Amino acid sequence: MKQVLPFFITITLASWTLAQDVIELSFWTEWSADPTRTIGETLIAKFNEEHPNIRVTHRPIENEQFFTVLRTGFTSGEPPDVFQHEANNNLLQFVVPGEVEDISDWYAANGDRFQPGTDAAISYDGKQYGVPTGIATGTQIYYNAALLEENGIDPKALQTWDDYLAAFEKLKAAGVTPIAYANKFGWPGSQWFYAFLTRWVGAEKVNQLVARNCGYAWTDPDIVEAAQLYVDLADKGYFSSGMSSDDYPQATAIFFAGRAAFFHTGSWFIGETAADMPEGFALGMNRFPDIEGGKGNTDTFMAVLGGYAISKKGAEDPAKREAALTFIDWMTQVPQAQEFVKGAGSMSTVEGAVTPEVADPLVLQIIEEQINGNTGAVGFLEHVTPKAVGEDAIWMGSVGVLTGQLTAQTWMESVEEAAAAEAPTLVLEPACE
Repeated sequence: MKQVLPFFITITLASWTLAQDVIELSFWTEWSADPTRTIGETLIAKFNEEHPNIRVTHRPIENEQFFTVLRTGFTSGEPPDVFQHEANNNLLQFVVPGEVEDISDWYAANGDRFQPGTDAAISYDGKQYGVPTGIATGTQIYYNAALLEENGIDPKALQTWDDYLAAFEKLKAAGVTPIAYANKFGWPGSQWFYAFLTRWVGAEKVNQLVARNCGYAWTDPDIVEAAQLYVDLADKGYFSSGMSSDDYPQATAIFFAGRAAFFHTGSWFIGETAADMPEGFALGMNRFPDIEGGKGNTDTFMAVLGGYAISKKGAEDPAKREAALTFIDWMTQVPQAQEFVKGAGSMSTVEGAVTPEVADPLVLQIIEEQINGNTGAVGFLEHVTPKAVGEDAIWMGSVGVLTGQLTAQTWMESVEEAAAAEAPTLVLEPACE
């Protein structure tokens, strides 16, 4: 008995020591729905298996609530150790108050794995505060090919905005809802507006406007005209009936149920279709059309829209910081990046991740039609403007015009008022017409 007890105690203490050596990392994302939830959790499980001294615990948060929850975590002093973000001001809102770890040392050694120029989305004052992972575009319109064929509409013949308006009118006359749409939270409406803005006034003016250069204002006639193009869709009855009360999943359900012919949203929709699209659904996609007289018909509405960062709390312990960097490093290697390209239909910032062998044909179509050879790009404006401008004024104003509380003019007046009261978050050298 005297020989067994010390042996038992030794084994128990060794096990306890090993358990204590495991570094726990919390990781919050907006991967709450498939395909990203399954892809993310599969990769995290694989990482944990390959790194027995690190355990990443994933907290998926519903998309509409994600940044509210994340902001609450930071303000309460209980942020995640590692978190997903949408880059640009979506990340910088936490960087500027000093809540995010500077990882410039890691980036200097590993940043060449990312596509050139994408580091701007995670940089502040010459330092890097995260990694860029995804690229998203908003200058495309999806369609139900079978429904269009039933109504005598050739989607490939839809080249201009006038072509689309004629198609919408034809569908409406046949009793078919032209556009599946749900804008309860404002961001889908902002993306219609950004697409019109890009096409009508061009990327250069939009970016200079956001930077508050050249005396440009949101109330300039051409900006209001772009807003009116969006308002006209509602006024003419082209949106589905729950346009101001339904949310995004309801719009996708309407589209996939064959109750509407078109759906406008970001490139992430390509991946979402794998989880939600009914078998046999004839999904097609066109580049957002030219607008006659538009100055930005060769420009694109796109941005780095995704990344990972480490909170200051997650880096307090040097061993924990190193573990977090190990996780970020592993997640942005080509094999893991390709899992998102293949499973989520996404475009990756990681060099070599997007290939014809793993990418969805629609992703390759976006790269060919929108990314290769575009003459300018406008980002998702909520990521390059203060929250009071992008989320409060633009997002919610896009709801207000649907309910009749605002016109295109008063909507843009509210955006200009908010922008004039805030320091711009995008800083550019003036380039004035």
